Amino acid sequence: SYKTASVRAMPLLAPSGKQFSLHKLVAMSTMLSPTHNGAHSRPLVQAGGGNAASDIPQHQLYLSHGIQEHLRQVYEALCKPQARLPKERFAEWLAAVQFQAIQPLDKDEYKFEEFLETVYYNGAFEAVSKPQEKDLSRPISNYYISSSHNTYLMGNQLSSKSSTEAYKNVLIRGCRCIEIDVHNGVPADSPPSVSPSKFESNHKRHASGSTLSSRAAAALEKAEEKYDSTKSKIMSKSKHFGTDKDLTETEERGRTATRDTLTIEKPLERPASLRSLRNGEPLVLHGWTLTTPVGFRAVCQSIRETAFEKSPFPIIVSLEVHADLEQQETMVDIMKEEWKGLLVDEAHEACNPDERLPKLEELLNKILIKVKKAAADKQDPVSGATLVPIPSPNDGDSGSEDERSSGKKKVKICEALSNLGIYTHSEHFVSFEAKSAKLPPHVFSIGESQILELHENKQAEMFLHNRDFFMRAYPAGFRIDSSNLDPSVFWRKGVQMVALNWQKLDEGVMLNEGMFTGEQGWVLKPPGYRSDPSEHIEFKTLDLKITVYAGQHIPVPPGQAEHGFHPYVKCELHVEKPAEGAGDSGGDSRGKEVEYKQKTSYCKGDHPDYGKDGVVMSFPQITSVVEQLSFVRFKIEDAKYAKDELAAWACIRLDRLQQGYRFVNLFDAKGQATSGLLLIKTEKSLA
Repeated sequence: SYKTASVRAMPLLAPSGKQFSLHKLVAMSTMLSPTHNGAHSRPLVQAGGGNAASDIPQHQLYLSHGIQEHLRQVYEALCKPQARLPKERFAEWLAAVQFQAIQPLDKDEYKFEEFLETVYYNGAFEAVSKPQEKDLSRPISNYYISSSHNTYLMGNQLSSKSSTEAYKNVLIRGCRCIEIDVHNGVPADSPPSVSPSKFESNHKRHASGSTLSSRAAAALEKAEEKYDSTKSKIMSKSKHFGTDKDLTETEERGRTATRDTLTIEKPLERPASLRSLRNGEPLVLHGWTLTTPVGFRAVCQSIRETAFEKSPFPIIVSLEVHADLEQQETMVDIMKEEWKGLLVDEAHEACNPDERLPKLEELLNKILIKVKKAAADKQDPVSGATLVPIPSPNDGDSGSEDERSSGKKKVKICEALSNLGIYTHSEHFVSFEAKSAKLPPHVFSIGESQILELHENKQAEMFLHNRDFFMRAYPAGFRIDSSNLDPSVFWRKGVQMVALNWQKLDEGVMLNEGMFTGEQGWVLKPPGYRSDPSEHIEFKTLDLKITVYAGQHIPVPPGQAEHGFHPYVKCELHVEKPAEGAGDSGGDSRGKEVEYKQKTSYCKGDHPDYGKDGVVMSFPQITSVVEQLSFVRFKIEDAKYAKDELAAWACIRLDRLQQGYRFVNLFDAKGQATSGLLLIKTEKSLA
């Protein structure tokens, strides 16, 4: 059975934005809330990197009748036996229940409307606390960094479009480590760039015409062969995708995506990308796939335009280089031109990279390059350079694990490009005892599966390495649908850069939003995870109780009518399995997570009410919890006969989940902030 909730609502502010008495609005017999297409719909930054504006502008916030009634219950219980709330009792409630002080409380007693106004305008209903002032004095390896994998892709890993817009999107959302996969472009002496119609024609023929260099075209010609190989690997890892039926559906979607890419029913809507393909300049695309290219210069221009729009903290550009030596020289010229004044192209006078990494405060508004070092032996001449889009296994460059299995010859890196990897140079992982593992600027880029293997066999060594030096994790090669790993598993192992596919809204992206909310892309690691040897990890035992009372303006999934919408709330706690804390040993150390999930019954409509006492979800006596690396994730799903559909969600880092009666602001299934919210009560104890 389900409950039907009233949609009568109370605005906290007048439509003009001017404050006026709440009791006048409460006294109104009817106040209809705006529709989902009305006043509280607005374009916002997508979630995923912590920059999404989930707070609702004050003049657009309404409280539904159901939420009003739950808060009135709280108020009346505080007042008894009096009719109004005395100042002293109000202050006691704020301290004991909300764990928040409001100064000054300048009235002797408070009406219900005044009680709401005071709590609301002082931010005491917010579920997420504001981030603490950031300590910028630590070495840059002492921070977690919001990171992207194959940033240039707009969709799946095999056949989607490369776009400069993808870089703008993730940077605005809060990403600070981006990836560029660079290949040879059209030779400088080739005819002028083809027209859009010619590009279409060539693209239907696997892009084998003049739009790409011969090697890049050959790579695309082999895409079907690569697809069959990838399919085989997916089938062997079926545990990650579910049933064989699920795999067949995934495969068919991949086939469909490939066909859609090759058969264009309407003109390509990418004139800017076409103009970006300058003769003689490198291209950005995913090698050995059907992904379409974009010009390297255009990518650099997009990065410059949005790099520091939302954050002053540095950007790390992870270069996966498949271009020959001549094109690498061109890359260097382009980066120095387009990022003039931003690019770190020489060491700071007071920071020798052989001795230490710079502090975060020393790199504000700067772009760092992560690239392999030039080989010590004599470089091949440019004319004889080998272009291989697939590096050797476990190469220091970024990429997917399936792209590292060929064992083909690695691409040589020219001196000029290598010299840009000053404080972040990619290093081939051999062992944690190797000399290269002790150099301050090195970065190990390692696939998710290998990191879990290292955690199983070299747990202490890896954790100690990651306290001082950089490690970057990237998704496994079987994730051709651009799904994501669980980043919290790797953060707990000290990995600073966990690269995600930002175009895929899933659990991984939700957790990334929770980690970096309001943090501008860099989060200081907790004590014990940093390079200070005097610090120790603070493991605690958690008791958590969350009561869900009601919701309002819950986003209705596309194509679903409100009268057929049956939302329920699922609450999931993300913590590490006992005995798997950083540096611990014993037990199954693969980094698997214990599942702590509970859910409410379902209601009907977009203003659900879960009864006078709400629905209580308890998570008692959870041990070995590091509060800064644990998360509470709310998902509102539409109950269906088949598969339930995601309607809305929120993810909050445990150390920032505030106690008491709180509003949880919700994102929709596309990651857009909405006017939807939940009224919950949080009771949290850590000892």
